[in-house]
Amino acid sequence: MTSPTLSVVVSTFGKSCKAKLANRAASGAPEDQLRAPLERLFQELTTLVGLPDAAVTLVGESALGALATRPDYAVAVLNALVGFIEVKAPGKGANPHRFTDEHDKKQWLKLKSLPNLLYTDGNSFSLWRDGQMIDKIVELEGDVETAGAKLAAPATLLPLIADFLRWRPEPPARSSSSPKPPRGCAVCCATK
Repeated sequence: MTSPTLSVVVSTFGKSCKAKLANRAASGAPEDQLRAPLERLFQELTTLVGLPDAAVTLVGESALGALATRPDYAVAVLNALVGFIEVKAPGKGANPHRFTDEHDKKQWLKLKSLPNLLYTDGNSFSLWRDGQMIDKIVELEGDVETAGAKLAAPATLLPLIADFLRWRPEPPARSSSSPKPPRGCAVCCATK
């Protein structure tokens, strides 16, 4: 079975978002309506960025005790934590510097210290490392509230998602005053 294309994956995401956001029988918080479609989007993007099928797991509402906040998702790739996703209501954008809501501003002050953070409102995606935006915000073509299956993505979405999912922390440099690792240490460093 072949993997779907980016076009098909984003179209399916748009269709799912529109159905949830425009439901006349019941309504809910717009941000929450993006959760299930976003989880499916990431599962399908996994293979498109070259990772094994089912390699990515999104764990909802993972508390970060030291920061006293909960990003919407902690993201694990092959059971290793690689980053976090913060979801905003459609139309809020993915640039926390432009948020006007006090809750969103305070939350950004906490989240900006994270080493690998993806912001999205379903329409746009941005990648942040230690408070600095990586590259540019990627804007989808159309609106998740109205485009449905016509929602499309520029080619720049895949590299952004791949960069986020393939992030690896940089180990600190060893200074000359650092103690030598124990002989035979295979966990944190190679011995000489």
